Amino acid sequence: MSAFTAVPASGMRWERNVLGSEVTRLRTDGAMLTVVHGRAGDVVPDHGYSKGCVTFVVSGRIQVGGAILGPGDAGTYTAPGGYFSVKFLEDSTYVVARSADDEITVPDIGERAAHNLDA
Repeated sequence: MSAFTAVPASGMRWERNVLGSEVTRLRTDGAMLTVVHGRAGDVVPDHGYSKGCVTFVVSGRIQVGGAILGPGDAGTYTAPGGYFSVKFLEDSTYVVARSADDEITVPDIGERAAHNLDA
């Protein structure tokens, strides 16, 4: 028996975060993959991760910190590294891979945003 479990697109649960971006998450015991869809002009405010992450752009163009990333481009965040924002320069999809027990860290942006932010 295979240890691989397929998750068809129709089985993924999408939700809008506080910014209007759509996200879905896939989890295992040790890892989490977040897929983010955003529209041109959307901005994910400053945030970081307690253990770090890897970001990969599937389509569109985003700006992460001062770097502009397009399809096939990637970047890494090593904790503790402060905070960074993500701006959607056009309609885009990117994925974030991180440890399942990683936590998002944010500057004081208010309780509502802090409880609904996940990028």
